[in-house]
Amino acid sequence: MAVPPWPVRRFVIDPLFVPLAAAGAVVGLVVAALGLLGAPLDRRLRVTRAALLAAAYLTAEAVVIVSAFGLWLARPALGRRYEGAHVWLLRRALDELIAAARRLVGFRLEIGEPPVGPAPGGGTPPVLVLSRHGGPGDSFVLVHLLLSHYRLLPRVVLIDRLQLDPAIDILLGRLGACFVRNDGSDDQAAARIGELAGRLGADEALVIFPEGANFTPSRRRRLIARLRARGQWDRAAVAEDLDAVLPPRPAGVLAALAAGTITATMIVAHAGLDELNDPGEVWRAVPFTAPLLLRWWWAPVEQIPDSAAGRRQWLTMHWAVMNAWIDARRADVDVEKAGPDSDAAHPDADAADPASDGDAADPPDAEWPAAAALPSEAAVPTVPAVRSDGPS
Repeated sequence: MAVPPWPVRRFVIDPLFVPLAAAGAVVGLVVAALGLLGAPLDRRLRVTRAALLAAAYLTAEAVVIVSAFGLWLARPALGRRYEGAHVWLLRRALDELIAAARRLVGFRLEIGEPPVGPAPGGGTPPVLVLSRHGGPGDSFVLVHLLLSHYRLLPRVVLIDRLQLDPAIDILLGRLGACFVRNDGSDDQAAARIGELAGRLGADEALVIFPEGANFTPSRRRRLIARLRARGQWDRAAVAEDLDAVLPPRPAGVLAALAAGTITATMIVAHAGLDELNDPGEVWRAVPFTAPLLLRWWWAPVEQIPDSAAGRRQWLTMHWAVMNAWIDARRADVDVEKAGPDSDAAHPDADAADPASDGDAADPPDAEWPAAAALPSEAAVPTVPAVRSDGPS
């Protein structure tokens, strides 16, 4: 869907969206009340929970749009506080939405931080945040985490279609977000990302989702088929090896690193809700019983190669580490579901040793560096020190 031009969004869509959002919130409350009548048939109260969460989201949208209009009117009086007011508004909106998700659908977040390394915030030089993209609401959670916990101002690279959401369009747009097309037709996307990276200051983070789209198994299969059809066999092989993430697109990352302002990179992996790939699966999982496990680690700029080819390989390597961590978390969940006496909890030696049949294991793909090239934190994801960031 083509995104309407800025004047249409501001002077037509936004004014119409406020009353529609308010009406939608009221409808959500009515549906939630009706859902309670069906409690004997829906003991998990999915209808009520979903309707209340939708009402909370629409209410937040309307409040943000009206507040942003007020801030625009007050801009001459606010002066340098204009951006800070938008940061506060974004933080409060995300606070309310995350709190609503905790109360209504059982959302929980558990964070695993690196045991060593600098802590973000407090005068941190510009940081590049590279995150996987999968499951419901992961980008909201990441932006909230950067703002509220690490005190970093996120400058986010987003797909252009999100400009159809007025609150995202207004708030993140005024905070320097870069909206790009992800179909390969945006020739200036990398250049604009590089310009954004060049303007970063202290306690600011450039947030990129290198996969370019939300991971789903069907999207992964379609991508592999397209790469094979184009004769891009190396990239297709990488995509086949990565079964939990999509292969990262390097152009935006290379442009950000080339700007010369990035001092460190946060690699962000998460698991737990990423296997909810469509609305039906999300619906059946409500209320959530599994937490969102988020694990990140540092990649200091000293460990980032200088050449473009080396940086592509570096990025692919970190996505391979991320894929392995996600697979390990899924295996842990399978063991918990199967019980301590199951075969999953006690794999035999042959399954654990790829060379146990007497043949040497296949060497790693040339696209990926040897294990010795991994950064010191790369092994940390296999043994996360997880702390809770939400009610258990």
